[in-house]
Amino acid sequence: TSELSEAEQIVLGAVEEIPLDKADLNSIIEYYQGQLSKTSEAVEYIKSRKLVDWELLNRLKIGFAPGTLRSMVSDKQFQVLKEAGVFSDKGKEAFAGCIVFPLLDESGQVVSLYGRKTSSRSKVQHLYLKGPHRGLFNGKAFKAYPERMILTESVIDALSLMVMGLQNVSACYGANGFTEDHLRALKDNRTQEVVIAFDCDNAGINGAEALADKLVKEGISLRIVYPHAELKDWNISLQADFSKGEFEELLKESTLREPAGKKRIHVEEKGGKYYFHFAEITYRLIGVKEGFVSSLKVNVIAEKEEDKHIDNVDLFSARSRSTFSLVLGRLFSVEAARVEKDLVAMLEWLEEERDRKLLGLDDEGASPSLTAEDKRIGLELLQDTNLFDRIEADLSALGYVGEASNKKLMYLAASSRKLQDPISIIVISQSAAGKSYLIDTVKKLIPPEEVLSMTSLSDQALNYLPEEALLHKFMVMGEAVHSESVDHQMREMLSAQELSRLVTTKDEKTGRMVSRLVRKKAVVSAVMSSATGEINPENASRCFVISTDESEEQTRAIHREQRKKYSLARFQTKAEDLPSIVKAHHAAQRLLKDRMMINPFADHLDFPASLMRSRRDHERFMDLIASVCFLRQFQKVEHQEGTCAFIECDLEDYRIAYEIMMSILPSTLSNFPKSAQLLYDAIRGILKAKAEEETLQVHEVSVTQREIREKEGLEYNFVKRNIRLLVEYEYLTQKGGYSRGGKAHYRLSQDAPLSLFDLSVIPDPSEMEKRIQSGSESKEAPTISIVKN
Repeated sequence: TSELSEAEQIVLGAVEEIPLDKADLNSIIEYYQGQLSKTSEAVEYIKSRKLVDWELLNRLKIGFAPGTLRSMVSDKQFQVLKEAGVFSDKGKEAFAGCIVFPLLDESGQVVSLYGRKTSSRSKVQHLYLKGPHRGLFNGKAFKAYPERMILTESVIDALSLMVMGLQNVSACYGANGFTEDHLRALKDNRTQEVVIAFDCDNAGINGAEALADKLVKEGISLRIVYPHAELKDWNISLQADFSKGEFEELLKESTLREPAGKKRIHVEEKGGKYYFHFAEITYRLIGVKEGFVSSLKVNVIAEKEEDKHIDNVDLFSARSRSTFSLVLGRLFSVEAARVEKDLVAMLEWLEEERDRKLLGLDDEGASPSLTAEDKRIGLELLQDTNLFDRIEADLSALGYVGEASNKKLMYLAASSRKLQDPISIIVISQSAAGKSYLIDTVKKLIPPEEVLSMTSLSDQALNYLPEEALLHKFMVMGEAVHSESVDHQMREMLSAQELSRLVTTKDEKTGRMVSRLVRKKAVVSAVMSSATGEINPENASRCFVISTDESEEQTRAIHREQRKKYSLARFQTKAEDLPSIVKAHHAAQRLLKDRMMINPFADHLDFPASLMRSRRDHERFMDLIASVCFLRQFQKVEHQEGTCAFIECDLEDYRIAYEIMMSILPSTLSNFPKSAQLLYDAIRGILKAKAEEETLQVHEVSVTQREIREKEGLEYNFVKRNIRLLVEYEYLTQKGGYSRGGKAHYRLSQDAPLSLFDLSVIPDPSEMEKRIQSGSESKEAPTISIVKN
């Protein structure tokens, strides 16, 4: 041991000699493990084989049998160990002079031993405990590396590959030493691919081909690789400085062998139930949870002709699958192994489906093909002259009450994802006001493959999404995602329609570190929400800012709708109407194509110009008109001038956009929520009544937050949040309440209606029609014509 380094002695010294207190194999291997570093014979052998990774040897509990075990055990323990094969019938220690490798069961207990003689003079070089081979070498790897497992011909070869740096390795026990324990480990852990890495000699080649035939019949894909002929096995390769990289090159050159006629399954999803069709057996799965990870307990109804079997199965549990397979195999007169394969195939399909849903993509990230029926119902919707009334009615049928303008705007924004300049929205309202419900209700009508929805994300997550994930998607971001970094990325996406970041990489030619600008195209309709009202003004200036209706009338309307929840009519609507509504909108959305849109009346438009940000809001209005035109494209005639094909915005587009814009523009221009405007009107009403009662002027009386809550029936947080805004904007004055526990009194700055901006400059539809007919232009100059491409 003097040749070992200090670090090596520290690692190997972690396991000290442990006196045997019981006669089991775990105690035996602990004793042998403690002897490895104490015997120069063992250390020399390890070094000669170039297996000098002492930390790895310690982790695998590899030891050495110096032949001193008899002195460590009692006579009674000796008899027990003799029966186990640790001692021979003549009383000799079976593994004396061997490097000893523990073979473990699935619970990590030692169930057998393999010994390799250190002396080349020994007639028998390889030893196992008597009886059939049991246990696995490095068995934990089967669970850790389900995507690929390497099987070598011998334990020494497996250890050699591990020293090279490959950890997904286990060993057979000779060229014909593949056992039921190996097969069970592959199946239980659903190993996707096996690499057979046997010796490059006749025995190894024949054994590898025989094992390949067996695995293919079991439905397992595989590859075969051999060491170079002159090196023969993997330990000799290790001694010749063969590397992990070279092994991986052999893998790349190998051929993947897959089971012939690999079973394809037909799957249907109906009302949250999955129907898996395998030949003559159909499995109906109920209770599949979204986002499952390591447990998936489901109800299974299996049917074969007239026979039916119902049971509960945890698809991740080998024991649960095995029990179900045995029972069903007996009832249906089929092989239990066949049922087991069906269950594993179902689990793999559900895992793939889960991952696709997390990305918001279908199998190929593209829209499914439209059937003739899909096209018919989609066109019927898009050609409806009352399209926007129908959109509002359909969203109401889905459960969102009132707020016609908000519903139309949100639907337009989602539809505009296909344009080169999509509309984005920020929704500001207090908690429980319905902002998330508004977004989620509209989201149901958009094809799922074109929605990117996230409740949380890390600061750089957007940069690492697949390229297609940020192209023409309806991107929904919950309140929890807002951070300074994400806010900045959103501004870049909405303004420049790309994400860019400076990264440092190594130049392949010079080897020097260089900086490189990475750009990712990002064209999305983004919807964000906030309950605090504290939004980044830079982001707000790039979006429509809206608020949900927080009035008492809206609350009553919601209550009326909620009271229908358990009515027969609601259940009938859910079963009969809602699926057809969703299907029609999905079909319509898939039919929409990006078109060139010309606005011929842009010169006749006026817009408030008192605020700098109106420069962007004016453009938002133009985008809104174009988005309405885009959604009504199947109600228009396509024009052609030269090589340009386009559709024109008309007065109906303007009427719809104008009604929406006039409803939301005050909030958008000022970032001043509608809820604050409603509270101002309520306070003004209270103060006018109070002034009349006390025969005073309105500006001479005051009111407290408590009086407002009690008279108007408003919530504490609603009043507190909005009254602070009214004071900050100087529509109210505050007296007192600055110290803790003090009572604040509020007065009107002036007795006048709240008018944030003069919106009368924007021509209404009738005025716009007159201007178009007379040919008069905007009072503003210069004129602008908007082209969308």
